[in-house]
Amino acid sequence: MKRIRPFALLVSAFVLLVASYALLMTSYVRIPGKLEGADFLMFYSVGRVARQFGLHQVYNLELESIAQAQTVGVSPGMWQTLLPNHPPFIFPFLEYLAGLNYRTAYFGYAILLVFLAAAGLPALYQTLRRNLWPRSQAWIVLAGAILFEPLFISVLKGQDSAVLLLGGLLWFSGLVRDDDRLAGLGLSLTLIRPQIALLLAIPFLFRRRKVFVWFCVGGLVLGLYSFALVGWAGSKDFLRVITLSAGGEGYGLAETAMFNFTGLALRLAPGLSSNLVHTLGWGLFTVVLCGLCIVWGLSKSIGYRHIALVGTLSLFAAPHLHYHDLVLLLIPVLGLAIVLVTTGRLTVQRTAILPMLASILLLFSEFWDPARFSIPYFLMVALPVFTWMVEKRYEAG
Repeated sequence: MKRIRPFALLVSAFVLLVASYALLMTSYVRIPGKLEGADFLMFYSVGRVARQFGLHQVYNLELESIAQAQTVGVSPGMWQTLLPNHPPFIFPFLEYLAGLNYRTAYFGYAILLVFLAAAGLPALYQTLRRNLWPRSQAWIVLAGAILFEPLFISVLKGQDSAVLLLGGLLWFSGLVRDDDRLAGLGLSLTLIRPQIALLLAIPFLFRRRKVFVWFCVGGLVLGLYSFALVGWAGSKDFLRVITLSAGGEGYGLAETAMFNFTGLALRLAPGLSSNLVHTLGWGLFTVVLCGLCIVWGLSKSIGYRHIALVGTLSLFAAPHLHYHDLVLLLIPVLGLAIVLVTTGRLTVQRTAILPMLASILLLFSEFWDPARFSIPYFLMVALPVFTWMVEKRYEAG
């Protein structure tokens, strides 16, 4: 039986992903009402409120409810408001897009998201080249990164997880290249999801502290920028929205569809009260944060296994996590790819396709309901465990 050649596998994976994405995008846009019910509705309504009332009103839920209902074409009382529970980093661009019709704005926003994700690729390319990856194989990894399945789902639904991925790529590249400034500033961009950013950043107080310092610098700049956009009134409304979001009920939050501990607990034990699940979830968040800080403090250096560990645990323990935020899984996939080559386990030619193979695995879970949750959870466990084993065995000689 002949082995499948790396080039044939690469071409097959590329064609499968591109064809599947084209079909999904086409069906998403053509099905009546599908696009109008996408997450992009919240972002578009933010832009409409900003154009009519100013950016300081974008977190006003009454105005948001009216804007969303008008876009869909129903009365406000008939529409479940989607919470604008995201920092306002890209809201000025949404203000511009809201001057276009909904569908045109959707495609303009999709282009922005792809551009934001691609902005992290030059740093990743330099990281691979410094690890002696040939140019051709480095480009294959870049293609796999931009085709990463959760990123496509984020673009499809109109979510802003591309900012999270951009921050993750810069953070990963900075850590690997011993550039604490790049790593810390990249981490500050993950504040687009504060519940994830804290788990990623705080352990660096105990090892490579400069990463945390630069995270704080970047976070301060983003905080001042956000305050300049929305002011005192908008800041107070944002805190109110975050409080409602932490409550986890209503507003289309759909906690049972989440890919974190909270979603897992609610699916396995639907009889549990939401208050108990939230308490357990925040307890896990605290335990994971403390555990990561201890691991960082006891470690002599931060390696790929640490990146994989914090990259996956930050997802599972985050109080709020939907599928599109699994874009961060790309980071441990990239780490594992580099480790496999560095330790001599696999050749570069066979390893470069790893991001595409991970995407195919995740894409499979989109079409087969029994695998919908099991495959992402499997990757959350397998990636750090496998990376840890390979790296530790290599260090042990």
